[in-house]
Amino acid sequence: MIRVALLGFGTVGSAVARRLTHSPARNIQLTHVFDRRARQKRASLGAAASRLIFTDCIDDIVSSDVDVVVEAVGGVEPAASWIRSTLLAGKSVVTANKQVVAQHGAALWRLASRQGRQFRFEAAVGGAMPIVRAIGDGLAGDRITRIVGILNGTTNAVLSQMEATGCSLDAALDAARARGLAEADPSADLSGDDARAKLAILCALAFGVRVKPEDVGGGSSAGVTCRDIANACRRGGTIRQLAHAEYDARQTALTAWVAPVFVERDSIFARTTGAQNAALITGEHCGEIGIFGAGAGGDATSVAVISDITAIARDRAAIIPAPELVSDFRLLTADCRFADSRTIELQEAM
Repeated sequence: MIRVALLGFGTVGSAVARRLTHSPARNIQLTHVFDRRARQKRASLGAAASRLIFTDCIDDIVSSDVDVVVEAVGGVEPAASWIRSTLLAGKSVVTANKQVVAQHGAALWRLASRQGRQFRFEAAVGGAMPIVRAIGDGLAGDRITRIVGILNGTTNAVLSQMEATGCSLDAALDAARARGLAEADPSADLSGDDARAKLAILCALAFGVRVKPEDVGGGSSAGVTCRDIANACRRGGTIRQLAHAEYDARQTALTAWVAPVFVERDSIFARTTGAQNAALITGEHCGEIGIFGAGAGGDATSVAVISDITAIARDRAAIIPAPELVSDFRLLTADCRFADSRTIELQEAM
């Protein structure tokens, strides 16, 4: 039996807790929950809470006898420091925190390897879409050259709602919030900051390069209007927020951007609606591989979290070497121009 502690009891944390207490996975037992409002949160689990230790003191988790700590707090600090402390205490870590992984992932991965523990982060990138495992394991025998994808389920839900109903962006946001697919402040989703962090993680995994999320170019989806969507429909397509990364190993050049772009109606991205994610991964030998799945919401993200816990439970002694990342490369962005009033069309868009 593998014992699990949970840091954070928000959208993701509570979904993981419900899954592990009401329909427990084999050989996985949730024993501890950390939250700054532990007393209030305890009641939401009902009778199952009586079997758990709730605490608002992080030291209770660090000093406990758990095997795996799931970090679902969000933000860079103190989450990164708490992950570091739990790894030093001899526990493996599973995180859904894309900002921590994008900014500190390589160092935390190296620390985990030195400690003989594991650092896993499938939930940080694609929700239930297993793109981290696809790149790190499934396509490890190839040299990946390009990744293009919808990596933010909230923005995709908003844009596809505008397309389907002709409503405003604000109305689509309200609908997404009502379904638990958008935060009260969706600025990181619409601006592309969320997808930039995810793209930076994928660049490290696929190309072995260290890129800062803030250095990834592109544009925001916050200014897209129903008129822009209608114009795109008349042209035979629609608008989606895409994340694009392409690495030329010979020229040591990375092209990376996140932006709302025009996509053809018959493309995989136009057919990706609601809170779905989709990605096309290109390798030198395998060609183009497609992957698709739910990308937002606590239930979808909990699938990735529990899958990572399960992977650790299968082989607790496994040591996964951290990748060696290079910083000596040229970072390029695509040539952007305004296609109409606000929508950015990238000349190489799908």
